[in-house]
Amino acid sequence: MGEMTLEEISSLLEQPGVTFTQLERAVRRALEPATDAPQFEAAELLTAAYGVDKSAILLGGKLPANPRGGQKLLDMVGRRLNREPLQYILGCWDFFGRPFLVGEGVLIPRPDTEVLMEQVLEGLKGVPSPRALELCGGSGCLAVTLSLERPDAEVWSVEKSEEAFRYLVRNNESLGGKVHGVLGDAFDLNCVSGDFDCILANPPYLNAQDMAELEPELSYEPTMALYGEADGLYFYRRLTALWAPRLKKGGLFAYEIGVGQEGAVSRMMEEAGLNTICQTRDYSGIIRVIAARKP
Repeated sequence: MGEMTLEEISSLLEQPGVTFTQLERAVRRALEPATDAPQFEAAELLTAAYGVDKSAILLGGKLPANPRGGQKLLDMVGRRLNREPLQYILGCWDFFGRPFLVGEGVLIPRPDTEVLMEQVLEGLKGVPSPRALELCGGSGCLAVTLSLERPDAEVWSVEKSEEAFRYLVRNNESLGGKVHGVLGDAFDLNCVSGDFDCILANPPYLNAQDMAELEPELSYEPTMALYGEADGLYFYRRLTALWAPRLKKGGLFAYEIGVGQEGAVSRMMEEAGLNTICQTRDYSGIIRVIAARKP
């Protein structure tokens, strides 16, 4: 069977007695040029468009008499065929088992970043009522998760982009976090006061070559959340030097990093007086997190 067009899906929607299973099969075929996971994405779009759960597809029930659902589905499939990220189309994406609102202007939470969250939570075990600071907060997925996983923590998150900051605030409110959000520059030491038991960040880390070779989907995400200048290390240099002095004794500094950046970032941490440097691999076996302690 060949690819399915939007026009063919539209015609299918007009036929009486069409089932969710038939429609899912058609959408899956339409999405094949745009994704490596057409079956998964077809199910996500179908359930979002019609407001049903995935059992409707598995059980093969007939489509409800809901022309708005069909039009919404066509719009969503069209956006995905233009390589807009699935997460933006859905408007929501899970991180650490919780739904985070996402959209244009904010970085999409990724599974690799959960490794950073796991290391921070592990590193704060045994620290009563820790004080934590997230730099380059984005959607707030890290700060809000930390606040919810450690209700005794005082969590701050700094984000420069007004668009992204709106998502941070909304996610904090909708999920019941207690994050102190700061619309400000992570290079401004005066944006928050005091010292911290933990400083964490998933800063922009793509280099010039990475930016030139972006997948179409990444071009929708904000450049300021992706580009770490020519060598990808600009933010690590500045943030480490600026903020390491604001760690309490024994405090944890933890970063998500790009592929192959572990050596350079580890050296920056050593130069800033941090030690006990730990490198953690993501689910693909790539070193993705660097964490260090202040003596």
